[in-house]
Amino acid sequence: MRTIRELHIEREKWTRLVHGRLELVCNPDRSVAMGVMVGDAATGQACLFPKNARRRGAATEMVTRANAGDAASFVQTALFAAGVGPDGVALSEEEALALKTWFLLSHRTALGDTVRIDCELSQPKRFQDGFVIEWGKRIPLPALVMDGIELTNDDGPEEIDIAVDFR
Repeated sequence: MRTIRELHIEREKWTRLVHGRLELVCNPDRSVAMGVMVGDAATGQACLFPKNARRRGAATEMVTRANAGDAASFVQTALFAAGVGPDGVALSEEEALALKTWFLLSHRTALGDTVRIDCELSQPKRFQDGFVIEWGKRIPLPALVMDGIELTNDDGPEEIDIAVDFR
């Protein structure tokens, strides 16, 4: 996910956008933004209706309302400007109202010695109690199936022992 974000920034001239605690990237004309979200088992299945696997907050609700055209009284552009940093962008109120936000949903399933990752690019339309309950546009992506993932041992083969003096 991080690689996709970084490639959009580097090659497509997209920019980081921090909305509350919601980290997105937006295109140069500030009309489309993308973020990531973990979905449930229905993710990537065109005939099913996925939900986010974990409860989301006010920032996700705000972009969902903007997607549905129901954001006029809910958009607070100060949230868009918070934590912008040197490589980020702040949106005007007009840009915030016009922004269409998509999420790359993914759901990972272990199948014996393999891992299957189902993904889709979707635009939230309705939000209730921390969950997206309706999606507008959805683009299911081909599932990724790969051999089991081996965790790397970045610390080396030996144990690390740190001496701590007790008082």
